Amino acid sequence: MDASGGPSRWSVERFGHPLAAALRQEIPAALHRAVELARGAREASALDTDHAFGPVRWKQQYEVLHEHLMELPGVTDVHPPRAQVRVTICRDHLLLPWRYAKRGDVDMRDVRPGNDLSRLILFGPEPSHREVPLPLMPLTPEEERDRSALREAIEKLAPRPSVLLVGFACNSDAGLLRVSWGEAALIGNRELEWGHVEDLPLPGRRAGP
Repeated sequence: MDASGGPSRWSVERFGHPLAAALRQEIPAALHRAVELARGAREASALDTDHAFGPVRWKQQYEVLHEHLMELPGVTDVHPPRAQVRVTICRDHLLLPWRYAKRGDVDMRDVRPGNDLSRLILFGPEPSHREVPLPLMPLTPEEERDRSALREAIEKLAPRPSVLLVGFACNSDAGLLRVSWGEAALIGNRELEWGHVEDLPLPGRRAGP
């Protein structure tokens, strides 16, 4: 879906027009900031690899997203004491950032998880048919701890929030290249079935009429 124009009917139905319009602008701005912080860490490391870029981007995509959205109505977060990151909730929707590609010409619906799907995280109760996954994360002990703590915290929420994937493409050279959000369900053990998905405007891009 074209990112130009105002908020979509799909987003307005979930958040109302004022909040949907704000999310449409603030989510890409937050991800742009997170990616730029990671690029700065890579530059400061003086390394030719992305060893500094990846971990910083992974943490900042959660933290900066919440910082940009925390003043909006209906926004809260889940941040257990044992976890390094917080997850943003907006009107009973978990907003889960996912770096799905390094190129802007890749649609997140075209990304096939394949064997890596076994490493996806399922928030809430134990996985069930059509459960929504949290995108791939590095498997460090600290992040394993975060997953357990976040799952335990989210299991206690009532009503249980639904999940919106906030997909973005970026790399350490070009920065943020694309932002989308939408709904997906896990089918079996290998496939994602997508519902509504739409692109969001990148920061600095003028909206269409």
